[in-house]
Amino acid sequence: MAYKIPKYHRSTLTSQERLAGETIEQKVERIVSNKEPITDGAPEIYTERKDGIGAAYNIRTDRFEIAAEAMDKVQASLTAKRDNKAKAPSKEEAKIIKLDGEAESNKNSKEA
Repeated sequence: MAYKIPKYHRSTLTSQERLAGETIEQKVERIVSNKEPITDGAPEIYTERKDGIGAAYNIRTDRFEIAAEAMDKVQASLTAKRDNKAKAPSKEEAKIIKLDGEAESNKNSKEA
């Protein structure tokens, strides 16, 4: 019994050109020799003890629940906008035009 030979299809995906990174030792040497300020780093997430841990930084936070609450607020906002738009009078209802006799365009066409 013969084995099937797999057929590989060429992909049109291409990768970006790779660049060699700078090692930590080279970076420290560059910063020290050029006397550059250290600009890299992470933002401080320290909070006062009385404020407690923020939900964004708490590992026990259910992030799905936070996202669901945010989407509920967005949906409520959209619903309120839609309801206000429905209550507002439309432009067609606001204009009331009374015509006495014939329209102006008809009068001008009869005279000519």
